[in-house]
Amino acid sequence: MDARQFRKEALILKCIRHPGIPVVYDLEEDEDFCYLIEEFLEGDSLYALVSDMGHFSKAMTVRYGIQICHLVNILHSAKPTPILYLDLQPRNLLVCGNIVKLVDFDHAIHLDEAEYLTKSYGTVGCAAPEQYTGEDLDERTDIYAIGAVLYYMLTGNYPGKTPVYPRALVDRKLAKVIHTCLKEDPKERYESAYQLSGELECIQEQMLKNREGVFGEDLGSSLTVAVAGAFPGAGATHIAISFAAYLWRRGISSLYEERNESDAVRQMADCAGSSMDRYGIYRIHGLPMLPFYGEAAKLEPHPYSVVIRDCGASLINFSQESADGYLLVCGSKPWQWRCAGDAVQFLGNLPGMAVIYNQFCGRLAVRLPGPAGETECFLMPDSPNPFVHPKAVKQVYDEIFFSLAGKRPGGILRTCLTKAKRFLSRKE
Repeated sequence: MDARQFRKEALILKCIRHPGIPVVYDLEEDEDFCYLIEEFLEGDSLYALVSDMGHFSKAMTVRYGIQICHLVNILHSAKPTPILYLDLQPRNLLVCGNIVKLVDFDHAIHLDEAEYLTKSYGTVGCAAPEQYTGEDLDERTDIYAIGAVLYYMLTGNYPGKTPVYPRALVDRKLAKVIHTCLKEDPKERYESAYQLSGELECIQEQMLKNREGVFGEDLGSSLTVAVAGAFPGAGATHIAISFAAYLWRRGISSLYEERNESDAVRQMADCAGSSMDRYGIYRIHGLPMLPFYGEAAKLEPHPYSVVIRDCGASLINFSQESADGYLLVCGSKPWQWRCAGDAVQFLGNLPGMAVIYNQFCGRLAVRLPGPAGETECFLMPDSPNPFVHPKAVKQVYDEIFFSLAGKRPGGILRTCLTKAKRFLSRKE
């Protein structure tokens, strides 16, 4: 990049003020180099997250897509002249906490400069066709790139000339929105990022109404859930990580917090090559995870609204946690029933507690001992990977979350709880 283009990028950034766009503090030059002093951002690119996770859920794609549209709309609404970004792609979008931020403005230009552009650059797979043919560029050029990024988040691939929409990942409305963005003729695309964000917001609202695994922020604001095992090896850490990862994939700003001395988070971070941020948090397979630093450690308050605390097998620490809900993980096999009964008796009527019978197998568990009182019970199928959730596991987590949030919707999600109650009341 030459010095003139470098200064142009600095000037573009200095005229924009938005939380999703890095702040430029200064521009320095010496005899050999130019230096742009920007706000330091901690996060992972969409490219890195998708590479790690495979692809995002529909809920995550829509949630982040709306934020991306808002960022692009800020540029297109700039005064006195709109700004075209022209290189929107997964590597230039960072997820910081649960907020998407746009970086790397070296290809950005003002709209009135577009007709004088002699060379047009872009990332293969995301760049609009007119960036290769030399045709006029305008706001709809960035709309094409938004569609490419949406497709990438949802499938883990770039769209290519003939995008394929897997039925298991995409519904018809979202596929239609992405298809409209990716029209070869710019006139057939959405006219503005504002219009596109409106379409995505309608899809999100419909998902909320249908309870399609997406939850509004009101359901998950300031919710703390403590998890413990009835005995060592019951699977408390597995369930806690899995539940936090499930919520994060569903668009909830969730954090797994280690409240035991297993050192599981740091061991996982070493394997994944993950480094901590300023909050002391590691991001592993996309999930924010806070290791146990000891009671004396003083950390900067983190931005996550839902916290899943893993108390290991310490029922004393579990009962003393200040939480909105408590999940006791028990074994579902006959030789584990006594430990389950002893743990429930020890905890007594802990407010907001639910019991999860982990790795449930109907053939082995002839009749599970049901806890007394109003304690709810859930049958958790075996799920080896805590970061991947089969449909049956998702249904159990849906029911658990709505139970904890006090807003159980009924319908199909009730089947998990109903099945558990039927099994617990079955005669030997």
